[in-house]
Amino acid sequence: MPLIHEDANMEKSQTKTVIQEILSEKKYFSTQAVKKRLRKRAKTRLASTSVNQYLYNLKREGKLFDAGRGWYSTVSQTPSLPMEPVQKLITDIKKQFPFLEFSIWSTEQLKSLAHHIMARFTIVLYTDTDSMPSVGEFLKDSGYKAFVNPRKDEVTKYFEPSANTVVIRQSVSEEPTENSYATFEKLMVDLFLEKDRLNLMDGTEFARIFRNLILSQRINLARLLRYAYRRKVREAIFDEVLRDQVDIILF
Repeated sequence: MPLIHEDANMEKSQTKTVIQEILSEKKYFSTQAVKKRLRKRAKTRLASTSVNQYLYNLKREGKLFDAGRGWYSTVSQTPSLPMEPVQKLITDIKKQFPFLEFSIWSTEQLKSLAHHIMARFTIVLYTDTDSMPSVGEFLKDSGYKAFVNPRKDEVTKYFEPSANTVVIRQSVSEEPTENSYATFEKLMVDLFLEKDRLNLMDGTEFARIFRNLILSQRINLARLLRYAYRRKVREAIFDEVLRDQVDIILF
């Protein structure tokens, strides 16, 4: 019996040591990453109950915060996406189409996170395919430069970012939105696609914005990865963005 008790204490000690190391090194980490490091350190399979309990205790004590299912963060700041750049447009569309399901984001919402000064912005609106033409006509009649799912050649010839430029795209099921406002997680995944489609910014600038975001505000990494999977860009985001954040995120 004493040997079993000693082994249990050793496991708890190793768990605490490894988690404290990760807390001092990373801003985000998954429970799987903790268990992987523990297995490597102990060179044996350890029970996961002590890991889950210790992380739970840290969260209860306010030393660790939820970053989505299976993810934790040391960033305490609650995400706050500026709503002003799209607020009026959302109000106008809801008044015109009271039963329409849609979501909106604007590059202007990210200007405080950008490395370079952003002077020209683009709004992207997502709704069902059947509603896209009528929404486009309404926006044009309201003085917006509306582009309904523009092709690459249209973007090259006619597209230009401005305060009243709106691109209309088909909505994606299970989009992370709140009352027609895109969440940070949706915005970043969508922008990853649109930065090239609309020539909004290069990959380096996108990575800088992403880095500034996750350092200053706690995003839901599980939600971002799930939505990236639905948009078929999860692996691309891993390869082009997330792996450059190894000093911040532990997978």
